[in-house]
Amino acid sequence: MKNSEIQGRIDESGKVLLPVIVIAADGLEVEVEATVSLEYGGAMAISEELAVRLGWRRLGARRVVVGFQTVLMDHYLGTMALGGEPHQVVVLGGIKNRAIIGEKFLAGRRLVLDFGKSKVILE
Repeated sequence: MKNSEIQGRIDESGKVLLPVIVIAADGLEVEVEATVSLEYGGAMAISEELAVRLGWRRLGARRVVVGFQTVLMDHYLGTMALGGEPHQVVVLGGIKNRAIIGEKFLAGRRLVLDFGKSKVILE
C-alpha cells in the first residue's frame, strides 16, 4: 500500500514543517505542524501538555541525550498518521516548542525540499 503525498512548508527560519494528525484516546483527530529533524532517531516528540490532553498512555520515563546533556523524559504510546493509516508509536514527551518528527516515522519515504518555493513534499 502506498502512502499518499503530504505537502508541507519551509518557514522563515528555514525549518522544514509537515502536518501530522495526532489521535486522542477518545478518537478526536488533531492536526499539528511538526518540524522534521533528521538528527532525532525516534518517531515523534511533542509537549508533555499535549500528550496528557490527548489522553495518551504514559509508558514511563527514560534518560535521553538532548544536545550535550542527558535528561529524564516521559514516553507515551500515541496514535498518529502522516499521510496514511494511523499507527501507534512511542512518542517522546517534554519538548517545549513545536512537535518534532524523526527518522523512525520518515523511514521508507521520499522527502523533497524546494527552498526556492518554500515547498516540502513527503511521498
